[in-house]
Amino acid sequence: MNHLKPVETMVSERNRALHEIWKSRAEDRVAPRRGDITLSLVRTLTPWMWMVDVLEQGKDFRFRLSGDNVNQFLGGNYTGQSLSLLPHSRFVERVRRALAHCVEHKEPVALGPVASGYAGKEHWEVEIVALPLSEDGQAINCLMGAIELWPLGTHEAIS
Repeated sequence: MNHLKPVETMVSERNRALHEIWKSRAEDRVAPRRGDITLSLVRTLTPWMWMVDVLEQGKDFRFRLSGDNVNQFLGGNYTGQSLSLLPHSRFVERVRRALAHCVEHKEPVALGPVASGYAGKEHWEVEIVALPLSEDGQAINCLMGAIELWPLGTHEAIS
């Protein structure tokens, strides 16, 4: 089961807010450029945000940046490192599938709320939004998104 869902069904207000910013910058293109998303637009969302470069057409992803709450959840700052280097877990596999889906279909996607399945963070449920970015208006070369965390049991999270 992949647990992916349309972004219109997201629970998190922050994730919905980031998606609205993304939509306003995408205009009539498949996705906005990375430079279209300025710090002033996302200032209040940055602790929950992340950005990854797409490697090998979506086979892997390299962290470009991650907010403080993302780093705290992951247990460190992985900037410059590949997603494939994170400790294997159900959480990492679900995120990898969501990111690959976003690249392949060139559309935003959400995941969750689901039980995190991340070592040491099993008491959390998460919702993630992944949003494509494109410098040329065709190929997805970067993704941005956010994570929302709640104590396990807040929603009817899927394990």
